[in-house]
Amino acid sequence: MRALCWNCHGIGNPATVRELRELAKIYAPTVLCILETQIAKTRVENLRYTLGFDNCFAVASSGRSGGLGVFWNNNVIVKVNHFSQYHIDAEFAEPEKDKWRLTFMYGEAKRNLRHRTWELMKFMRGESDLHRLCMGDFNEILRREEQFGANVREEYLMEGFREAVDVCGLCDIGYRGLDWTWEKKVSGGNYVLSPSRSGPCYIKLV
Repeated sequence: MRALCWNCHGIGNPATVRELRELAKIYAPTVLCILETQIAKTRVENLRYTLGFDNCFAVASSGRSGGLGVFWNNNVIVKVNHFSQYHIDAEFAEPEKDKWRLTFMYGEAKRNLRHRTWELMKFMRGESDLHRLCMGDFNEILRREEQFGANVREEYLMEGFREAVDVCGLCDIGYRGLDWTWEKKVSGGNYVLSPSRSGPCYIKLV
């Protein structure tokens, strides 16, 4: 099984749709998840035809914020367990292969509410004994040294993320490529680079 998850920062732009379609062609994922769609649920579901998938399950955005979508083809058996504005949790199975549990996460953007994401992760930890892959954009890092640039991270936020990962028994499987995936110019002319590990994959083998 091959899974691809991407924070598209809005999928309403035709150029973004074309880029996503190219990614789907290159990597041919078994399941594709997009985060922060920022468009209506029905528009996300209709993208399955453009992206070359048979099925889609989407969570509506709240205005111009949030929104999730998961795509897959008919050769995969999918059961969506539950969902919210922060996540989609589902079981995926291919013929003659073991079933997996995949949880796609979008971390709360507001720092004072980020504890909701960690509480959700911990709540779901004991729901199934299947092998579990948890991936997405958590909007947080585990350690201060993962931050590039002048923006200061609060220790209590990183501690909350570390605790959630530990309680859930998840293991960071790492990444390949650039050490950052997003950059923004802040006051003083400095740049803050958002590290690849702010949107990592975590796996739990049971």
